[in-house]
Amino acid sequence: MPPPSAGSGDWVRMRLYCHADDPEPGIGDHGERHLVQLWRAPATDPVHPALSEEDKKARAEYAADQAQPVEDYTSEYQM
Repeated sequence: MPPPSAGSGDWVRMRLYCHADDPEPGIGDHGERHLVQLWRAPATDPVHPALSEEDKKARAEYAADQAQPVEDYTSEYQM
């Protein structure tokens, strides 16, 4: 799809979706899936759904979890 020409009034919309079955870090594919969709659309304001109480709670729990200090796994070996 070519980009809209200047002054055409068209925008390009994008939808991005990502899913990972295994959140543990490692090497290789852990069942990750990605979807990127692009399409021409008229210039309009973006639409964002209202956050539910469940969404707000999940965000607060995530923020609290991320505020925890990272564990140090540094090891020293004597030679």
